Amino acid sequence: MKASFTMLRRWCLAVGMLTALGAEADPPPVNSAQGTLLHGSERFETVNIPLDSFETATAPAGFTCTKSALMVGGRLVGLQSCSGANPPISILEGASLVGTTFRAPFEGRSVKLTIEEVRCHASITGPVFACTTQNLADGKAFWEYRVTAATEDTVSQPLCPTGSGFALAAPHAWSAGGELLPNPEYFTFACAAKNEGTASLPFFVGGGVVAKCIDWGYPPWATSYPVNVAMEYHQLCTRMAMADYCGEGRSNTLDGTPLKFMGAQDAILLNAGGLPPTVEGYSLEAVWKVDDCGDVRPLCLGKKRWDTLPLEATCVNKSLLIAPRATRPCDSMNLAAYANSTLLVSYSLFIDRSLVMFKDANNTYVTTTAVTVDQATIEGGSKVTGVLLDMDANGMADATSFTAQRKEGPILSPKLPANIRARMSSFIKPLYRCVDGNGRYLLTDKSTCDGLPGFFLKVINGDQAIEGFVYSSVDVTSTGQRRPLKLWRSLTTAGVYATSTQAPPGFSFVRELGYLPAVGQLPGRDL
Repeated sequence: MKASFTMLRRWCLAVGMLTALGAEADPPPVNSAQGTLLHGSERFETVNIPLDSFETATAPAGFTCTKSALMVGGRLVGLQSCSGANPPISILEGASLVGTTFRAPFEGRSVKLTIEEVRCHASITGPVFACTTQNLADGKAFWEYRVTAATEDTVSQPLCPTGSGFALAAPHAWSAGGELLPNPEYFTFACAAKNEGTASLPFFVGGGVVAKCIDWGYPPWATSYPVNVAMEYHQLCTRMAMADYCGEGRSNTLDGTPLKFMGAQDAILLNAGGLPPTVEGYSLEAVWKVDDCGDVRPLCLGKKRWDTLPLEATCVNKSLLIAPRATRPCDSMNLAAYANSTLLVSYSLFIDRSLVMFKDANNTYVTTTAVTVDQATIEGGSKVTGVLLDMDANGMADATSFTAQRKEGPILSPKLPANIRARMSSFIKPLYRCVDGNGRYLLTDKSTCDGLPGFFLKVINGDQAIEGFVYSSVDVTSTGQRRPLKLWRSLTTAGVYATSTQAPPGFSFVRELGYLPAVGQLPGRDL
């Protein structure tokens, strides 16, 4: 086995598989989409594949053969050495890997992974390069693989159930917490996204962020960066793409959220005195940096991201904070001192917002996304301390007696981009904001305000009185549970209503209005 491995490595070097290093530079700024999964394989997300488990589909009859596999850059190559056979050595790459298998530990047993089909990968960023010998050697082109997975007690199933259905091969292993673990003896299959939009208005569905980051110019192998820096950027990119604010492998975004990002040098050119709050309609999300221990956390979050953080955006490890809000707000951060740092700056359209319930002393409720967050608030997530009403959307807290009670969860933004809204039209419906002459509010899925006496649509800044969008049904095939949003009626005061996932004290159930999207689910999965 060792002899075969050494022979394979020598062959790899001979054909120029290692890309020559050039000067360090930021890959070009990219418009794309965030994702919620590292590999995009759902059930088999945590599977790391030993290269020495490689098995070929066939072998010459009557000969004893050894097999080995190797990842060099983004190329998966197998070798079969059969003493006395003609030819004695077979190099397997691309289509010649069809039928080969790997076996990896999985849930106390193992899973068998079979390569069923191989084709040339079409990058989500373009341009598309043909898989010629030279393009493969130069690192411009990659093979992608349709893989099936089978445990001992199940039938085979697609490894990549969403996206394009194909996966890239990526070197090294990953922890369950989303940490890249350098180990040349392992690799993973990273499912590729599928563009369901157009070239000018892309909408990437499914897949995992490992494959996206490779397409974006941040692979975990040496290119324009030496390998140690390249691996840092890859880790940085995957945390950013998942909006993994706590560095725990937990996403705080919705699949398909439009994203624009850039490196430090490009970000500095945006504004000499600080980062602009918006770029081409995208709002500042975070500045991501590798710390001295090699961990990735945001240096800060943008103000709008703080204001829109959904229920799930909190750290499991309570000793961690999402980002130091008060001392280093992204909106006023000058990156000049970080010009040579390994960091990325992300801007997003934030298609999710936090739906918050407020209450006053008269037991009247307001449930809304129109909030602002006190600058002194350190942590986000489920906490509501410092979350204040901003019904006129001017960025300033309203003078009101209402205080926040809890975050109901994420809701799709009323400013959902038109192309996303059109694609999701059969899955979602609007929630309308209604008010009466006494200042009582309710949210309902009926533009007639449920026909309730005295209630009428409340328009804010021309938003058609749409608070946001909820799902019209439950997707029983996806992981995670969508929470139903419900309308409630006061038992003691006529004309008082509340919209919440839970019954306020002294209120009775009227009906369900729809379902809140669970972070880590759609919209991408629903298309």
